[in-house]
This record gives sequence, structure tokens and C-alpha cells, in this order.
Amino acid sequence: MIEIESTLLTLRAMLLQEDASYTISEFFRDLPKETSHGTPVDATARRQIAAWVVNIMDACNYKTEYAAITMSLLDRFVHSRDGRHVLLDRSEYQLAALAALYTSVKIHCPQALSPDLVAKLSQGAFTRGDVERMEQKLLFALQFRVNPPTVMDFVRSYLCMVPTESLDDQSRAVLLELASLQAEVSVLDAAFISTKASHVAFGSLMNAIESTFLDNNGFCEDIMKIISLSTQINPSDVQDIQTHLYEAIMAQTSIDLPAAKKAVFHEPVNNRMRRESFKESPRSIFEHHELMEHGDIE
Repeated sequence: MIEIESTLLTLRAMLLQEDASYTISEFFRDLPKETSHGTPVDATARRQIAAWVVNIMDACNYKTEYAAITMSLLDRFVHSRDGRHVLLDRSEYQLAALAALYTSVKIHCPQALSPDLVAKLSQGAFTRGDVERMEQKLLFALQFRVNPPTVMDFVRSYLCMVPTESLDDQSRAVLLELASLQAEVSVLDAAFISTKASHVAFGSLMNAIESTFLDNNGFCEDIMKIISLSTQINPSDVQDIQTHLYEAIMAQTSIDLPAAKKAVFHEPVNNRMRRESFKESPRSIFEHHELMEHGDIE
């Protein structure tokens, strides 16, 4: 009981933090189609950078959750008054991504990446000084708010609200794993930029619970009520999020839809494509995409 009360206090603090300091709105809508620097950053370009960040974290054996923090820093920076111009220049956006990676790893991960190493990830496009100068711009634009509550922070808190007699340790581990997979998908998808992490967490956890406990609708309803009462989030507000996450997972795992609700839980959770992440740079990713658009490579 004491643990649940402590978790509830933490959860309420994260919800307040989310509303007060980490809100963001969609920022691609009003961008011009062309600028003097070429094509502005769009949702596809953002996804490429997010996938690169995920792969860097994977190569370092860091949690994918840290990629969510990196993309939070980057998204909020380019949404800010002092960072919005970065969206008009893909080269600047790539540098901002490196700075966000450098900052988030330094603050949150077990071992930092040196600025020299981060600069090398650009394959010669940027120097250590470039990364450090962009980091300073990013930090001041964000007013040093670099500890966003992540989707998985909320998922863990939601599960802590469920009494131990209602959910065994093995089931909790499965639900965490499945929610983590959906959290990773939300990092890649620009549609979730303006969606609160608390809502994505609610949707991803309910997808996991409903799929795991197919024959226990009462249990699913009970968990939904616990989360809703703890957060004041209306379950109807996360239905579209659940659907979007579910469809994204199906697209990623190529599982036939009729069997998906049951089959997704027999698939390896960490089944994303692995690449030689340290041999790729944000620039090389964009260049590959542009060549594909022009039909120069397959």
C-alpha cells in the first residue's frame, strides 16, 4: 500500500511536469516547400533521424528509452523560437540531432559519448566545436529542461498501481516488454510528436494487456479503471492512440491482422533491423534517401 501511494505521488509529479514543461505541438504544417537551403525537414526526414538514434542506442547497448529522450530534446528544440530555423536547413537539423544525442547520453546513459566521437558520427560534416556550440543553443532554447518523463516511465508507474496479487512478476515482465516495443514505434512516428507520453503509455499498455489477457475482459477493464482514476485520463481519449500503435506494430512485424492479437506476443520483441550504426551518419542517411527518390539506387 505504501509503495502504491509513493508511485501515485511520483505519477502525479510526472503528469504535472509533462503539462508544465514538456508540451509540444506539431511543427511541420506551416513550413515552406523549398528554401535557399533546399527541402525543409519533414516527417520522413525526422523518422530517418529517429531510426538512426535508435540504432546508435542499440549499438551502445543502451535502452531504446534513451532514444525517446534524445528525440524529445530535438523535437522541442526545433519547436522553440530559437530552434525553428533548423527545420529549414537539413544540415543544421543533422547537427542538432548530434547535439541532442550528445546531451541526452551524457545526462542519462551509463557512459557518455565524447564530443569528438559524436562529431565523427557525422563522417566529417561537423567538428567537435560545431557539436558543442549547437548543444549550447539547444540547452538555452530548452531552458535546460532535459529530463522529460518518457512513455516507459509512465508504463512502469501504471503497472506499479496494479496490486501484486492481481498480476504476477512474469506477466508484468511480458507487459513491459510489449509496451516497450510500442514505445519505440512511437519514437519513430511523427504523428506522436504532440501526443503526451502519459497517453501513449496508456494506449500501449492497454494494447499489451488486452492482447495478453484475451479471455479476461473483466481484468482489462479493472486495469483501465485503475490507470484512469490515477491519471484522470479518459480511456476514450486514448482509443485512437491504441489503434495507431497497433497498426504500426502490425506493419513493422508483418503479422497477418486476423492472428495478430495473439501472434504478436510470440514474436521476438527486439526484432528491429540492426545496422552498423557507428558507420552511418545523419548525413549519409539523408543522402541515401535522396538518391532513392531520384532513382539512382535501389
